[in-house]
Amino acid sequence: MLLFCSIGCIDEIVAIHAFLSSHANMIRKTKIVKSKKHLEWVARNHVCLRCRSNYGVQSTHIRHTDSKGNIGWGIKPCDGMVVPLCYLCHQKQHSMNELKFWFALNINPIYVAKELAHKTTCAKIKQLAKEGYYDEPIKYYDNLQASAKSTLESENL
Repeated sequence: MLLFCSIGCIDEIVAIHAFLSSHANMIRKTKIVKSKKHLEWVARNHVCLRCRSNYGVQSTHIRHTDSKGNIGWGIKPCDGMVVPLCYLCHQKQHSMNELKFWFALNINPIYVAKELAHKTTCAKIKQLAKEGYYDEPIKYYDNLQASAKSTLESENL
């Protein structure tokens, strides 16, 4: 709602709106696609990435996908950002820092999620993979992993 005053405050509102509109494309919004079909396919057709068990496998969302903090507590990311973990490994992932969990396994979970997206039976998730949805998060995760390794190596010297 715009409020007008006699001294021309509307000019300031228009200027702010123009600034925000011109810079809106700089802020990347996370595309969130929901697909029960893909979640079920991942859980039923794959083994746990950590322990290789095929019992109680669940589709586990990867929450830490970029530096912008687009995903937080109580908000699940796109259903394309899932990997298979058994119940116990899934609980372990939630009980500790997610990045440390994946770094300890030396796995880039976003790369695994991309591979699953290419093979899924869900057309919506397959389309995300074709559009390059996973490329930026994969690079982000690889950079995080490389910096974590270099930090550990420098501490051990």
